[in-house]
Amino acid sequence: MNKLIITLLLVLVSTACSQLQPTAIENANRGLPAQFSMYSQSAEQANHWWEDFESLELNSLIDLAINENFSVKEAWARLKQAEITAQKEGALLYPKLDYSVGGSYLEQKTKGLPRTKSDNWSTGLTASYEVDLWGKIEADKSNLSLSASATKEDLKSAIMTVSGEIAEAWIGLISTKKQKELFLKQQGLQEKLLELIEFRLPVGKSTALNVYQQRQAIERISAALIPIKSKTQLFNRQLALLTGKASLANLPLQQQHFPLKKEIPAVGLPADLLAARPDIKAAGLRLNAAQWQITAAKADRLPALKLSASHTYSSNEISSLFDNWLLNLAANLTGPIFDGGRRKLEVERTKAVVDERLATYRKIVFTAIKEVEDAMADEDQYTQTLVSLEKQLLLSSKTMQEAKTRYINGSSDFLNVLTEELNNLQLQQDMITAQEKMLSARIKLHKALGGSWVNAITTLAH
Repeated sequence: MNKLIITLLLVLVSTACSQLQPTAIENANRGLPAQFSMYSQSAEQANHWWEDFESLELNSLIDLAINENFSVKEAWARLKQAEITAQKEGALLYPKLDYSVGGSYLEQKTKGLPRTKSDNWSTGLTASYEVDLWGKIEADKSNLSLSASATKEDLKSAIMTVSGEIAEAWIGLISTKKQKELFLKQQGLQEKLLELIEFRLPVGKSTALNVYQQRQAIERISAALIPIKSKTQLFNRQLALLTGKASLANLPLQQQHFPLKKEIPAVGLPADLLAARPDIKAAGLRLNAAQWQITAAKADRLPALKLSASHTYSSNEISSLFDNWLLNLAANLTGPIFDGGRRKLEVERTKAVVDERLATYRKIVFTAIKEVEDAMADEDQYTQTLVSLEKQLLLSSKTMQEAKTRYINGSSDFLNVLTEELNNLQLQQDMITAQEKMLSARIKLHKALGGSWVNAITTLAH
């Protein structure tokens, strides 16, 4: 027995430094631009970006969603599963010890012989252990540990996504409220104008055509209110679902005006996204996990050493059970000779997995850069659009006033008044839409930049 133990120790010592390691991937981030096309500054979104909008209503909605959103809860559950799976794999690095307790009764009758009866009792311990000669178990554990870390980054991505979706739906809700307010106001003004036209009709200062045209304009405004009211309910239902509720009846949303937009946040350099975006980190972790899969597949082609030991007691009388015992130590070295190329093909398959995840990682990185660039371009576009719309609205208001004056004085047709009123109404609606899209672009920029603010949420909850 001593010789066996010494031999096994020698084997362990001789193989301690021969464990396989994954090969590092170089230039995974090649091709990154040196800076963004706009606003290159230092970046760090450590604070909750939505607090820049200074709305207690929005803060409450996002806080509620972080705790109650179904997608976030699903992500928490997936993280727990992944962590437990990694812990289970790590348990293979330790010996396995089992116990057994048994008893049997045998009664036998042979022709010409008396009937015989016998009892048999047994108990014992069995230990087994697979020596991780080439690091296969360690590689499998590393693979699953990295996968669990990637799942945690997925959780962070879910929280970031939900916070952005809440903010965008909330901005959309305010937009519909403002549009509804605008159309109701215009409807009231148009009804007053209809009264004026009908009052002027008997004295010949307006015509039946003017009356019909004005009534048609009022009906057009009433028709425009229908989808606006429907969209308001849609945003309410969307916000309810995002916050894990059937409805927001207990959380009435009262804000009627858009929040003020602050200065554009520091966006830093494209390389900053590698640490700021959880989806990029998750893709990188899964890429590293796949490299460990190659290591495990290679180790599986090499011999495996398994140790076992058992200590058993047995007797036909329970009173003398521990008087008879048997100790057994065994070591088995097994390795593949022929498997039809299965293990070799598994190595090639895992290499292809690495290639796939490398491509996925690079796609996510460059998509993130595009999202930042798109958000900045959209905000700049809608900011300029708002400036233009304000100028157009000013000119339209002056034109509309002039058209009304001319119509009242009888020097212009009523159609000019109607055309300018509808044009002015459309410009006001366009301004509301442009404000909504400008703020939505700012929200998309915050989402695209990522940030470390989500780390505290997942750490405290975990």
